[in-house]
Amino acid sequence: MSAFPQAVRAVTFDCWQTLIYEADWQVAHGLRVEALANAAHAAGLDPKPEEARRAFDAAWQRHMDLWSGQVATGAREVAHWALEELGLEPEGVGFAGLLQAFEEASHSGRVCEIEGARETLERLRDAGISCALICDTGLTPGRVVRQLLDRHGLLEPLGVTIFSDEWSLPKPHPRVFEAALEGLGVRAEEAVHVGDLRRTDIAGARGVGMGTIRITAMNDDTSAEAEADHVAANHAEVVTLLGV
Repeated sequence: MSAFPQAVRAVTFDCWQTLIYEADWQVAHGLRVEALANAAHAAGLDPKPEEARRAFDAAWQRHMDLWSGQVATGAREVAHWALEELGLEPEGVGFAGLLQAFEEASHSGRVCEIEGARETLERLRDAGISCALICDTGLTPGRVVRQLLDRHGLLEPLGVTIFSDEWSLPKPHPRVFEAALEGLGVRAEEAVHVGDLRRTDIAGARGVGMGTIRITAMNDDTSAEAEADHVAANHAEVVTLLGV
């Protein structure tokens, strides 16, 4: 039996730390720093490794600060800012290669399925419950995230995929949640969102009238933001809460 008062016809999911995670993010980080150093070298500058790392980290922090303020940025902006940190023109020689390296670095690391994620999606599909993805992207755009999900058999059960880089809107903006609901053809009160962050996932879903589950399998958000309707330690508990 579902833990929600109304019958659940659809479930939307966050992506990172909810369905997949980077097991060795340092690999992607290192590749991006190396790509920045190479782009700088192509432009006639030879930064020390620590200088390239500081420039990249400063640009990434700028992205995170804007994301916290509900502004969507991505690899292109971070590449601009990182080059500017080194005193270089944003889109000079080597920029195209830098942008590609920033966007695709996660392919080189271990991106893993969170235990039970595929089974959850399959059980929901078999129960006639539609599923969608609402994902805030950082340096890895939606086109790459789709490939990462597909590797683990997680893309096919997702009838709708909403990415912040494609909508120019991050969670908790109501439009991305409304777009997922419209794509699935359900009302907000018939849907539940599963995610790990209170500020983006829980607040955004609650703001449009959806039910909410916060999953703590990879990240237990202890911020002061409002709590979800229910908290699940893993996907097995998510399935139980959804009554499937």
